[in-house]
Parts: sequence; C-alpha cells; structure tokens
Amino acid sequence: MSEAQHEDDRKSSPAAAKPPARPASKRRRGRGAGGGRQQSPSGPATASYALPLALVALLLAVGALVGGYFIWHEVTRQAGWQREVLAQIDGRNQAMDERIRTLGSRLDADLAAAARARSALEQRLQGLGSSQQALENAIGLLRAQLGRSHDDWTLAETRYLLHVANQRLLLLRDPATALAALEDADQRLAGLGDPAYVPVREEIAREIAALRQLQLPDYEGLALRLASLTGQVEALPLAGSQYRPGERTAQPGAEGAAQPAPAPVAGWRQALDEVGRALERLVVVRREDRPVAPMLPPEAQYFLYENLRLQLEAARLALLRQSPAAWRSSLQTVRDWLQAHFDTESPATRSLLTAVDELLAIDIRPELPDISASLRLLREQMVLSEAEPPAADAEPAP
Repeated sequence: MSEAQHEDDRKSSPAAAKPPARPASKRRRGRGAGGGRQQSPSGPATASYALPLALVALLLAVGALVGGYFIWHEVTRQAGWQREVLAQIDGRNQAMDERIRTLGSRLDADLAAAARARSALEQRLQGLGSSQQALENAIGLLRAQLGRSHDDWTLAETRYLLHVANQRLLLLRDPATALAALEDADQRLAGLGDPAYVPVREEIAREIAALRQLQLPDYEGLALRLASLTGQVEALPLAGSQYRPGERTAQPGAEGAAQPAPAPVAGWRQALDEVGRALERLVVVRREDRPVAPMLPPEAQYFLYENLRLQLEAARLALLRQSPAAWRSSLQTVRDWLQAHFDTESPATRSLLTAVDELLAIDIRPELPDISASLRLLREQMVLSEAEPPAADAEPAP
C-alpha cells in the first residue's frame, strides 16, 4: 500500500506544484487592484485539485481496506491460534485433572491400606505387649520360686562340672577330661569366695592330685607292639625242626686219647674180642634231657601259625576294649603254644616269649581313684545353704 501511495505522489507532484503559482499572481493582482475581496478559483483549477484529492482518498480507502483486511486476517488467525492454545490447555488441564483424580484415588487407597496396616500393627503391638507382660510375670514367678542369684548359678555350674568329671572317669575312663572338669569347678568355687565351700575345694584338690598320679598304659603303643609280634610269628621255628643227631660220646674209662691196639691174641678169644668191638661201633646209646616232639604235618603247621596270629589279634582287641580277662587269656594261650609247639632254644622264640611275659605283667585297666566325695560334699553344703534363713541385708534376687 505504501509503494502505491509513493507512486501516486510522484505522478501528482508536477500538477500539484503548478496551481499554487497562479493564486499567488491573482492575490498580487487583487492586492494591486485596491485590496478588494479575494475571488474564488476558477472551474478548471478546481477540477485539477479534485482529481488528485480523489485519487489520494481512493488510495487511502484502498489502503485502509487492505490494511483492515490484513488486520482482520491477523486478528482472526490470532484468535484461531488462541482457540487452539486454549483447547490444548483445556485438554492438558483435563488430563491433569484426570491424573490428579487417579492419584487422589490411589492416595486414598494407600492411606486406607496404611490405616488398616497401622490398626493391625497396633493390635499386634498390643498382643505383644500382653505376651511380654505375661512372660515377665512368668519369669518373675520362676525367679521367685527358684530364688536364683549369681551365686546360685555358680554353684549349679560347679555341681554340673563335678557330675561330668565323675561320668567321664567312671563310664568312659577318661581321666584327662575329668581332670579338666575338676580344675574348672575349683576355679568357680574360688570365684565364689564363700568360706562354707572350703571343704569342697579341699576334697577337689585331693581328687586332682590323685588323677595326676594315675598312670594309664600306652594303649596305642601296646597295640603297635602286638601288631609287630604278629608279624614275627612266621619266623618262629617249630619244635624238632632243628634236631640233629649228636656226636658219639667217649666211654667212661677213656681219657680222650686213642686206646692202643690190643695185642693180638691167638685163638678164638681174639676173634670174640674183635666181634665185640665191632658191635660197640655200630650201636651208640645217647641220653636226652627231654623227649623229642614229633614233627607236625605241613597242614597242621599252617593252622598252628594262623591260630597263634589270631590269639595275638584277640589280645589286641582285648586291649582296645580294656578287657583284662580276655587280655591275659589270649597272651597266656600264646605263651603256652610257644612252649609246646615251637623251639624254645631259638632266639626268635625266646624273644617272643620275653615280650609276651612283659605284656602279661601290664595291667591294662588300672584301678581309678574315687572322685565322688567332692560332689557329695557340694550337694550337702547346698542343701544346708538353702535351709539357712536369708540375711536381713541380703540383696534381692535380680
């Protein structure tokens, strides 16, 4: 619109410049004629002024229309955009409202669930409080009935330790554990510091000394020694297996020197003497201190060796079971068989006999000391302490 106006201004500028010159001359002529009244312009001059004004008015009207149209179009577009924005805002607000309602419903449900859980928890806490109160009442009743204090628990532990020591020693023959239990019980009584239990500690000290003096056989070493003896059975020679005929002994009247040949005797006496001397050389008489046992057949020898091994294994089993009767019976059988069926002059047999005699001299189940006196004294003293009335300033049981 502005370009059209500028173009019209350029076109109309020459025509608009000329008319003002003419009225000036007329004004001059009028003033020169004596100052009379100014006359109106003529018809052609008025027509020359009206056309540009009409064009200008037309252009202004067209510009106003175009501008109004553009303004109306822009306002309409802005209004549509505003409506779209408002519609989007309304949609978002609706979605937000829906989401808020959903969250509100969920929050209400969560709050209701939390309220129910809280109510259930409060009920549970009330039940636990009631249970705790009942438990405290039961503990208080039990404490009142038993009257246990720290000293009472210490005495109970000491009695239990002494009972364990007696069981381990008498039933399991375990002096090491029994000694440890007695020492622990003595420490408990020492920490108690009650003079009434001094006799119990004295008895415990005597029992500890008796257990320390107890000498038990080396069961593991004895079992290994029996296993070694079992391995030596195969090398034992049987009786009679080493028999050899002895050398001819000299006659009682001989001095060890060769007798001189008798002088030849003539006749039948000489022949008779020669026959007698020949008979003496053929027949030799020898005296033995003990009878010679006959040799056993091979199958009997095998069973003899196996039976001897079994007797040594039986002695080993009796050792592990700590059975003195079976121990002595097995070893005595081995000793009798060695003397009856084997060569006692052989070094191997003599060595095995010596080992068996040493094993027979061992007591595999020595007598154990009596450690029940301390437990008996402790029980008696505990009964006396419970029977005594409590002191006035005694602390109440916790």
